[in-house]
Amino acid sequence: MIRVLSAVLTASICFSQPVFVATALAEDHEDHSHHEGEVDGVRTVHAWARATTGKTAFVFVDIENESDRDIAITGGESEIASSVELVGFQLKDGEPDYVVLPPVPIKAGTEMTLTPDGLVLRLNGLSMPLVQGEEHEIEIEFDFGHIEMFFQVEASDARHHSHVGHQH
Repeated sequence: MIRVLSAVLTASICFSQPVFVATALAEDHEDHSHHEGEVDGVRTVHAWARATTGKTAFVFVDIENESDRDIAITGGESEIASSVELVGFQLKDGEPDYVVLPPVPIKAGTEMTLTPDGLVLRLNGLSMPLVQGEEHEIEIEFDFGHIEMFFQVEASDARHHSHVGHQH
């Protein structure tokens, strides 16, 4: 409990504007708390990426818009990438391809899941390999601001977050 209070106090001192609000922590979920974020009724949870040694990776995440207003996801930022773009999967000449997208709306009271064969956040110009079991910080940008959280690196052939079904 002291560790949780220390983290809350440190976060409130470090940020002059609230950009990340941790949800209440249950004792059995302490190590997962930084894998979710919430601002003004918009919640992000279960962010993950596949292990890679390449310069590009994709981050997948569940977004819950529990607010009473429509919002839009616009992209992101990460210290380990030169840029983070919102992209969409398509087949081009029979080959998988991703195209940069404009902001994508998320209606009030709905959810959106960024998945390997749909919308994703593409990390370009990675400064390091993504190794299974590691985690890295990402800021997911919306039209109202951003939410900071960590994403978990899964196996290079993963199709979902290893905590799927785990409730935060």
